[in-house]
Amino acid sequence: MEKWKREYDQIAVPENVKERMEEAVMRAKESKKRIRKVRMIRMAGSAVAVFAVLLILPNTSRTAAAAMQQIPVLGDFFKVVTIREYQVDEDRYQADVKVPEVVPEENKEMSDETAQQAKETADAINFDIQQVTDELIEEFKSTMEEFEDGYGDILVDSQVLTDDEKWFSLDLVLYQGAGSGYERHRHYTIDKTTGKKAMLSDFFGEAYVDTISDEIKKQMRQRMAEDENVTYWIDNQDIPEWNFQSIAEDQDFYVNKDGDVVVCFNEYEVAPGYMGCVEFVIGQ
Repeated sequence: MEKWKREYDQIAVPENVKERMEEAVMRAKESKKRIRKVRMIRMAGSAVAVFAVLLILPNTSRTAAAAMQQIPVLGDFFKVVTIREYQVDEDRYQADVKVPEVVPEENKEMSDETAQQAKETADAINFDIQQVTDELIEEFKSTMEEFEDGYGDILVDSQVLTDDEKWFSLDLVLYQGAGSGYERHRHYTIDKTTGKKAMLSDFFGEAYVDTISDEIKKQMRQRMAEDENVTYWIDNQDIPEWNFQSIAEDQDFYVNKDGDVVVCFNEYEVAPGYMGCVEFVIGQ
């Protein structure tokens, strides 16, 4: 992604595209103002001392840490607990980080094999969450130390999107700002009937890349035809290298409450920044 951004910045923009992009930038600024307003409201509600840094790493067991927070059970199979918080509230730097962990619950309806698989899946998800949040925090700390007169803020939060009889989907939200902001999401979906992490091939077979990519292109063209304010990087003859070609083999997605697959793209991946993170519901 960093390499892509550097290449992105070096691309010479044709004159007949420049005016359209400048308009997009203006809309992007308004979007970022809204994001920052929401973020500040959330941070104001945190128990953080002014101009202080608080790092909470419970030395007790994770069970005790969850009990201290009075965390509600989010389903019969899994619950989500906050195992770590990192808070900064200073003039130039702000952080509001809540690191979640997926915990399998004991359930008599789940076989021993499924329960063991669910634990292994949860462990893999938690490892990924811990890794990505650690990297974000360490980069933030390094920036604070190196650039005392700089600006920066990070936000990490999570939300359970689906928790029904079959599916459990968790959304990990990661925001990083330094002048401009960059928001990304990582989704984790577990099939409760097997305890395994869901894969796109489970829904669309081995040809899922082509099947989903074709449907996304169709939806992109339809949305752009219906709304002139909607822009995706597709069918662009001026800068064809920007055009969306296909999803990645490990494309991010989740299962919504209707049981549909929702394919997700982070900012700048398939559209200008003002479009934010975009999603496409793919019917089965």
